[in-house]
Amino acid sequence: MTVPHLRVVEEAPTSAPDPSGQFFLILSDYDQGFFSVEGPMTDDQPWNSAARHARDNLRRRVVCGPTGPDRDALAAEFQRAEKLAGVPPGSIVRPRR
Repeated sequence: MTVPHLRVVEEAPTSAPDPSGQFFLILSDYDQGFFSVEGPMTDDQPWNSAARHARDNLRRRVVCGPTGPDRDALAAEFQRAEKLAGVPPGSIVRPRR
């Protein structure tokens, strides 16, 4: 019996996932053309709530996501894909406490 030839379709991640479960989150404001990278965090619910508030009450096109374990890689890939300008964390929305 012969074993089928297997080939790698995509590269494996270069960094192991953070064992603490921490990640970074992209927040984007499509009205202004900006994005920010928030985190590290373990829960994005406060950010999702703040973005929902901005959409529902302020009529802003604010979106949460994507997420990733590496701030720099996440920001670089998002900027390449979306062509938005980066702004400091907390510049788009802030979670309510």
